[in-house]
Amino acid sequence: TLKSLFVVIVCSSIFSITSFADEFGTRDEAANLLERAVALVKIDKNRALDLFTTGEGGLIEKDLYVFCSAPDGTLLSHPRLIGSNVLSFTDSEGTPVGELMFANAKARTTIEVTYKLRRPTTGSDKEYVKTALVTRVAGLVCGVGYYHPE
Repeated sequence: TLKSLFVVIVCSSIFSITSFADEFGTRDEAANLLERAVALVKIDKNRALDLFTTGEGGLIEKDLYVFCSAPDGTLLSHPRLIGSNVLSFTDSEGTPVGELMFANAKARTTIEVTYKLRRPTTGSDKEYVKTALVTRVAGLVCGVGYYHPE
């Protein structure tokens, strides 16, 4: 029976990880999405911002999406928060997430800003560790955030 219990625990762990992989984006997927986003912004910034917001063309994957802010911090693309100012965004621990993004983002370089945030897709108030991969392109600060697996 101990052997059976061990098999059940291992299998449930594997299914749990597989379920996470199916529902939530990974760091690699976030990096790939950001790379695609940068290329699109370089081709047609206005069209790219529209695509990022609507998710057309696979630009919203699982729980991953592209966000871009104007130089004043106003979100120009986001699935729900267009017009919000990212510079005022702090997490529950007081991390000045938006300020860190703007202060450190550079063209042709991807930085990481890690913070705590609820997962809106879960309906829970529990906070998780999230990292935004962020860069500057065509005068914008753009990024894609992913949640860390637990």
